[in-house]
Amino acid sequence: MDIGTSEKARRDFVGLESPPVLATGTPGREFVLRSKNIGSLDIGSPIFFRRLQVGQIVSYSLDADGAGMTIHVFINAPYDKYVTDDTRFWHASGVDVKLDTTGVTIETESMVSMLTGGLAFENPPDSTTSKETEALHQYELFATRTEAMKPHDTIVDKYVLNFKESVRGLTVGSTVDFRGIVVGEVTAIRAHFDPKTMESSVPVDVNVYPERLISRDGWDRNGGNTSAERQQVADRLISKGLRAQLRTGSLLTGQLYVALDFFPAAPKTAVDWNRKPSQLPTVPGNLQGLQESITSLVAKLNAIPFEGLSTDLRKTLGDADALLETINTDIAPDAKATFAAARDALSTANRALQSDSPLQQGTAETMHELSRAAVSIRSLAEYLERHPEALIRGKTKDKP
Repeated sequence: MDIGTSEKARRDFVGLESPPVLATGTPGREFVLRSKNIGSLDIGSPIFFRRLQVGQIVSYSLDADGAGMTIHVFINAPYDKYVTDDTRFWHASGVDVKLDTTGVTIETESMVSMLTGGLAFENPPDSTTSKETEALHQYELFATRTEAMKPHDTIVDKYVLNFKESVRGLTVGSTVDFRGIVVGEVTAIRAHFDPKTMESSVPVDVNVYPERLISRDGWDRNGGNTSAERQQVADRLISKGLRAQLRTGSLLTGQLYVALDFFPAAPKTAVDWNRKPSQLPTVPGNLQGLQESITSLVAKLNAIPFEGLSTDLRKTLGDADALLETINTDIAPDAKATFAAARDALSTANRALQSDSPLQQGTAETMHELSRAAVSIRSLAEYLERHPEALIRGKTKDKP
């Protein structure tokens, strides 16, 4: 029995089927958790704070609509003061095994949580709230610590992306990426066929979290922006070439993701904000663009008349063979005789120009005679210059 808190006396009681988890007057506070399922939890399952057991589950019940579970937990004093508005609760059952570049890491709260299940809570590393929350405050119960510590976005913009290519490898939950930063996720993938144009497409619904793109001087992180302001920012980005594109996240698995990036050469377009959800413009993926380029190249190659070119080439080669035959039969013999005659002429000229040849000797004697004649003419000219009368009287004898 427990003493209870009522001040009214009575003698008749109804016994409980199971004893209460907490005795009356236990210091601490009770909180409420909302979860999709109970997992391996039960009444009395432990609750850990930095691997120290600080509380337990006191009750749980199925929601009236059957969509989830409501779990009541009690955190013993003085540890209840660490529960704030930013506190995150998650399942601590089982073993968390992680493999990375540093090796294998195994995390678990305790052997008790491995056997009977349990919960854990902690504040995010960037939390700035240290004020204690009030009792019976409601929290969401996450499946893992990693999921619990993710940034929780308060602004969600819903868009639809219309792709005209295969989306094989894209799944619900695939990321929406902006230059390496995850800014959203895929929420639905459908198929659409237009009977008027006889064209098919794949509309993909996505959730975009604009808070993840906020700079220090940008939008308010507390959700103070209006949708009209975000639409104006989106219009400016789209006018600069912002488009959605399917890209391969893994060559091994073929997994796809949606990438938001700038394509300045993309055709100009605008978003109809009256349509709900609004449709963002898209461009073909890298693989699709490569396939289109290959198809265009193959079409151009098919348009080349290779048969005509080969016929012309064979005709040209035949003409070249005929020309070579003509050169060999008609021109080559005459050219050979001409070259032989030229060779004989050069040999004769070479012999005539040698120093001991008759031509060279005769030329030397002639040049000697010409030199003697020039000397005689020079002597006559000098005599006539001294005795011009000799042209009339003749040459006089020299007096003794």
